[in-house]
Amino acid sequence: MLQGVTKNNTGQCTDQGVVIIGGGTAGVATALSLAGRGISSTLLEAGPGVKKIGETLSPEALPVLKALAIAHLPEDPRHLHCHGNIYNWGDATEEKHFIYTTAEHGWHLDRSHFERALIETARQRGVTVMDRCKLLQLGKTDVGKWDLEIRTDQNLTHMTASFLVDATGRTAKVARSLGIQRKTYDTLTGVAAHFEVSAHRPIPKFTYVQAVADGWWYAAPLSTGTIVTVYMTDAELIDKNMQQLDGYWGKLKQAPHIHALFPPDYQPQSVRLQVKSAATGHLEAVYGENWLAVGDAAYSYDPVSSYGMTSALGSGYYAGNAIVDCMSGSKVALPAYHHALEKAFSGYLPLWRRQYMQEMRWPGSPFWQAHHDPFLQDVTKFYAGRQRF
Repeated sequence: MLQGVTKNNTGQCTDQGVVIIGGGTAGVATALSLAGRGISSTLLEAGPGVKKIGETLSPEALPVLKALAIAHLPEDPRHLHCHGNIYNWGDATEEKHFIYTTAEHGWHLDRSHFERALIETARQRGVTVMDRCKLLQLGKTDVGKWDLEIRTDQNLTHMTASFLVDATGRTAKVARSLGIQRKTYDTLTGVAAHFEVSAHRPIPKFTYVQAVADGWWYAAPLSTGTIVTVYMTDAELIDKNMQQLDGYWGKLKQAPHIHALFPPDYQPQSVRLQVKSAATGHLEAVYGENWLAVGDAAYSYDPVSSYGMTSALGSGYYAGNAIVDCMSGSKVALPAYHHALEKAFSGYLPLWRRQYMQEMRWPGSPFWQAHHDPFLQDVTKFYAGRQRF
């Protein structure tokens, strides 16, 4: 929990202008957008960690990639072209081919490599990137600037900022430290694994989705010969067995369309599982006096929509422009930014519900009952009185 600001033991203080907390896709997109308008920024990055969930970048991202002048990045050989989505959902298997879109294909990204390339591009464009940072304390100075105390490795750094960006993902650490509440619509959680298979085994370059009785799976091939799989269900339905490799692999084998991507005799070895929230939700306020939130910190989308990374890039692009206009004296820049994000999210909600309503094969399943709820705002209460199955 962030605390009120106190002076650090060095007493040093530097003014960094715009400070972005979070070095993921949305944070870097904000920095690139600012750089495109001639505004420097400081990006505080937590540093290398576990592999991030989310590898598919849809064709709809191409316009914002061009606007940020980074359309060349996903064309790196470390990434694969994705030709579409294959859904085993409801009564049939459906294929959605991207060839009919303006971009003709999406991408299966080596996510770690893509984000490193984003960071390097930001550095080349004048963004100050501070690695291995943790925000310890946050407050305001007497003249209304943000007052931050940062730990970098074992050192403490004190800085001020004219504008602050929360790019900390679904945790929205900065906004929540300011007392902003987060509204969530479900408790969807992903359990992910990266399986090493032969790079020479041809797997059609699609994103694969399969609904099962208590959730759904998605999988994607990567250029490294890895297959990424993620099991999606509600947090209340994840038991300890699903967090162990044997239990996870046994569950995956019950999803035949996903299991068919692997060699018949494949046996996983030493795979690390990750558990991460994939809940749909948003902050009650995505901006305030000299601050705003971007990406999942502002609005987070169900992975079934394939909109997460596109939203992160788009919100970062619009955030950068809104910040420049706000700092130039515009009174409508931040409300307009909020309106754009809110409009996109409002359009997503009915499509999101419609997707889940197409799957009616398991009417007695707690997962599908919860996700057929018209509003999906009381999922935790829904599970409170039920026994796990």
